[in-house]
Amino acid sequence: MARERSAPFACPGIPGAWFICMFKADFLTGLALLLVSALVLIESWRMPRLEHLKVHPLSVPGIVPAFLAVVLLIFGLVLVRRSIRAGGYRIGFNRDDLRRVLAQPGNQRLLMTAVLTIGYAGVLIGNAPYWLATGIFIFLFIVAFEWRRGMAGREFRRMGLVAGILATIITAAVALAFERLFLVTLP
Repeated sequence: MARERSAPFACPGIPGAWFICMFKADFLTGLALLLVSALVLIESWRMPRLEHLKVHPLSVPGIVPAFLAVVLLIFGLVLVRRSIRAGGYRIGFNRDDLRRVLAQPGNQRLLMTAVLTIGYAGVLIGNAPYWLATGIFIFLFIVAFEWRRGMAGREFRRMGLVAGILATIITAAVALAFERLFLVTLP
């Protein structure tokens, strides 16, 4: 007997058709992609165009993010359109479903990643020097995903030391690459 596969947006009462309800997840993912791509397009438009330096229009800093945003926008539209056709816009989500979805380890890691990344981009960048913000972010990211319940104190200290060393090396490498190779002034 084959084991039934469950999905975060499982359709109760439809055995063997877990993939049908992925359209609900596709709908939400598509909306998220549309929102993110719109924000990236707006921000890439606001980036300096360096006209005073007579820079070629295709080499301005905002061109690559804008191109990627357009690609994300297209993918988001495809996901939303496909999910609407399949009825994925009828989410029917309640508190029990939310608790069940948030209890899954993969979704908890996704939420932790989102919190750390938004904290980095939305709070640290602009309020702290780039090298410090990036070092803190990398350190916290490593510690958050390597920590386990019941971890011995010695093991925790060792992990913290390794995280600190990695954060320092990676931050220095990224900062040097951007400032020396790409000639980008970091905040």
